Amino acid sequence: MILIPSTPKLFSEEVIILNSDPFFNRVSKEKDVFTEEEIREELQEGQNMGAERFVIQDGDRYVGVLELLMNNPKDGYPWLGLLQIRKDFQGQGYGRRAMDLFYDIMKERGVRTFRLGVIAENEPGHRFWKGQGMAPVKSVINQDGKEIIVYQKDIV
Repeated sequence: MILIPSTPKLFSEEVIILNSDPFFNRVSKEKDVFTEEEIREELQEGQNMGAERFVIQDGDRYVGVLELLMNNPKDGYPWLGLLQIRKDFQGQGYGRRAMDLFYDIMKERGVRTFRLGVIAENEPGHRFWKGQGMAPVKSVINQDGKEIIVYQKDIV
């Protein structure tokens, strides 16, 4: 499994992955499916903040999207901004394997602690991240008015 930097060529694969899980889309943006324009806007917002976005490839399959931000201007921490595994590949270990690749990147860059946010209503997300050893540190309200639980983890 590898992380491939996101490119316009891979955009259609990202659209498929991001629209494969209506539950996640509903809890995050209150809609089942995102338009290509909405996804382009999200990509651009991330790029404007300095985020790095990757498509997760396993063999000839694209199984997920991962986005990281080395310095979140809101708190100065590195953040995992997005990890979404295509719905039909969830529960097969791809999330954990993607996190191993993420940890390798963070270690190479000398990062000792990172954060991520999970929408309060996303119970499967909370279970996954707690299983990854993440600890909740605070609650915030995002730009869409959603409560976000901020998790933090030290990388050893």
